[in-house]
Order: sequence, then structure tokens, then C-alpha cells
Amino acid sequence: MKKTATVRAMIDPKKKNNVEKILKRLGITHSEAINIFYSLIEEYNGFPFELRIPDAKDKKSTNSLSPEIISHLKESVKKNHRLGELLAR
Repeated sequence: MKKTATVRAMIDPKKKNNVEKILKRLGITHSEAINIFYSLIEEYNGFPFELRIPDAKDKKSTNSLSPEIISHLKESVKKNHRLGELLAR
């Protein structure tokens, strides 16, 4: 498949640099990582991990994340780390 479309995103420079180091260790470029992510979205017909909005009763304030959300995000990071390890093989 010919790759001619462009995707642009605004990213925090520090996060970009941190991810760049990780991708370099994995031996893939930003473009390849984005293509992998897009392929997974296509395969799963959505994100390859669960995304949800907590019930209003679970939110303590709109300015802070609940422990439930933080726990969910940490679990998503672990799952995606394992996925990255598998893809790097």
C-alpha cells in the first residue's frame, strides 16, 4: 500500500524526546510507530485498549484524576508496553 497521507500532531517536546529514545531502542521510527498504532485501531475497530469515562459519582473534582482513572491509565501503559515488546521481536 502506497503511503502518501500525512498526519500532523502537536506533542509536548519533552514527551516527544522521551518517546524518540524508546522508539530508537526498539528500532522503529515515529512514522512506523504511528502506522502500527493505526493498524491496531483498524484491526480492533477502535483503540487497542479500553477507554472510558468514569461515572460522575466517581469524580471528586473536574480538575483532578480519580485513583480509578490513574489505575486504569497505569494498566493501559503496562498492556501497551507488553504490546511494544511483542512488536519489537
